[in-house]
Amino acid sequence: MGYTNNPTYGRGQHAIANDAILVGTADQFAGRLRAHFSSPGYTPPLLPKVALEVHALTQQSDVDAAKVVEVMRKDPMLAGRVLKIAQSAAFAPVGTITSLQDAVVRLGLRNLSEIAWEVSLGTRVFRSRAYSDAMEMVRRHSTACAYLARMVSSFTPLASEYAFLCGLLHDIGIAAALIVLGEEKRTQAGFDPATLAMALQQCHQEASATVASLWRLPADVTLVLGHHHDVVINGLVHPLAAVVALAEDLTRDVGLGIVLDGHNCDVTSDDALAQARSALGFDSARMEKLRQEAGKLLSTLERGAVMAAAASQSRPKAQRSKQ
Repeated sequence: MGYTNNPTYGRGQHAIANDAILVGTADQFAGRLRAHFSSPGYTPPLLPKVALEVHALTQQSDVDAAKVVEVMRKDPMLAGRVLKIAQSAAFAPVGTITSLQDAVVRLGLRNLSEIAWEVSLGTRVFRSRAYSDAMEMVRRHSTACAYLARMVSSFTPLASEYAFLCGLLHDIGIAAALIVLGEEKRTQAGFDPATLAMALQQCHQEASATVASLWRLPADVTLVLGHHHDVVINGLVHPLAAVVALAEDLTRDVGLGIVLDGHNCDVTSDDALAQARSALGFDSARMEKLRQEAGKLLSTLERGAVMAAAASQSRPKAQRSKQ
């Protein structure tokens, strides 16, 4: 596919006025970023086409595994990752995986869709030469939050097919901003970390929702991304926004937050977290259980074996809710 050779792939088309980097306060900086993302000419980073195609196929009740394989072969990196995971102990206790089709059947459609999103965004979207360290921090934080959001959801009566996706994409606004600012950094001295962190804190929810809307993701996903810190939508706590807020807070507990030169740019208030816990029915005992399970899951994530732990989260929700 020719689009992967495009030098602007994953960066989008953007231009931000030179005076945008000369602002004196975080409020002004955030305001200019908001204006940039809301302008008619803004184009977000290109969403990996194969991930979209795989996701669409896996939503079909009668999907043909051969069709999924045909799509995945367009992205060798994704295909290789799927084969590797399918051959891991978590998914291949017996038998041998000899083909991509075997891997698709072994993994199951839900796992396959999530792998496609994770791998594609990690290799195509979470990239900025000027802010490579910060972008890697965003990628690791977002990946951890995705698995934790699915885990948090499994502790509730909420059956959300979008928990993983919202966890993975909730801070896509930070990534999009770093991509834009990285282009400016080529010709400018850069940005004060404290001012940048405060500006991102103020505007990244809106930016995440804007990118999701331009990507034409489901409306509920877009809504949650735009409210994953304040969690209240139309006067009520949105259950999925609450799930993402708690998952993100768990990542910060273990040092996987997004911190630029000592300045946190991704914080949820104590009041919002309390609202999220209350809405989902998490008392102190359930929160402690959740933290224990989160620690186990994140330890496998750090070892690169997250799918093994993720597989354990696939058992019936009724079993999870009794814990």
